[in-house]
Amino acid sequence: MSGPIEPAPARASFARLWSGELGYAHAAVAVAGAVLAGWAVEIARGGAPLSPPAWPVNGALLAFFAMWILLLARMPGRVVPWLGGVPFALMTMLAVGLLGAAGGVIPQSADDAPAWARAAGLDHVFQGAPFAVALLLLLTNLGLAAARKIRTLGARAWFFSLNHIGLWVALACAAFGAGDMIRARMVIAEGAAEAMVVDAAGRHGYLPFGILLQRFLVEHYPAPPGTAAAPKKFTAEITVLEPGKPAEEARIEVNKPLRRAGWTLYITNYELAADGMADQCLIEAVRDPWLPGVYAGLMMMLGGAAAMLFRSPFDLRT
Repeated sequence: MSGPIEPAPARASFARLWSGELGYAHAAVAVAGAVLAGWAVEIARGGAPLSPPAWPVNGALLAFFAMWILLLARMPGRVVPWLGGVPFALMTMLAVGLLGAAGGVIPQSADDAPAWARAAGLDHVFQGAPFAVALLLLLTNLGLAAARKIRTLGARAWFFSLNHIGLWVALACAAFGAGDMIRARMVIAEGAAEAMVVDAAGRHGYLPFGILLQRFLVEHYPAPPGTAAAPKKFTAEITVLEPGKPAEEARIEVNKPLRRAGWTLYITNYELAADGMADQCLIEAVRDPWLPGVYAGLMMMLGGAAAMLFRSPFDLRT
């Protein structure tokens, strides 16, 4: 009579991997598998960028995600502490970092990216399913780490958790609020007033105020004779026209934008007339209603770091 049937070596090794204490190897396998699943979704969708939801859908999704983390933190077992632990944190940060580095090196435009990058969906890394999966895993890790620490240690854990909560708030507001960000362009000629903006898809909209371009100045660096001087500084002297309010004089310079009614206006370029003088000013208008949440998260991180510097030796041992 033959003996008991032994499992295949590969299956036995896989079983042994997940039967012991969960650590770095398990985190690497889980995160890599999740990111690859995201890439499979990307390919199945034809490589099209994700369209982030806008308000109120994104707000509801964020609330549901936060509640899910709080409920998950109360579950017993070995999986939840591992999901909120250091090995899983390092693997998720590595995944987000590698994808972010790819997005910083590879041109994020279908017109400029090489063919292999377009085929892999790397011409829109930050709008792709793999990056979304990696970011959700990182948010899950941060949320579980903070929630479990507070549940275990109580008030003393806030010194530790404030950093995690702040980073969670900043990343969550940036990620879930992406659908509400508006980035559009405005072209104004000297002496003209304009309130209409156009986004990258060609859709038109209007600012809640108008801009009258009084004068556009371009300062140049000194240049040798016979060579074109490089621009040094752009300055737009404008009048802000807001309904129900008196006209207000203002200036927009490079790295000194105008902030008004939830919008931020930046100078991006200019166009020259036939006489070589600046004729039109190109302005980028950005509206991001979730940006205060990002700033609040960053302030929480700073507060947590400051609190950890001044807490008692007893707290340091916990």
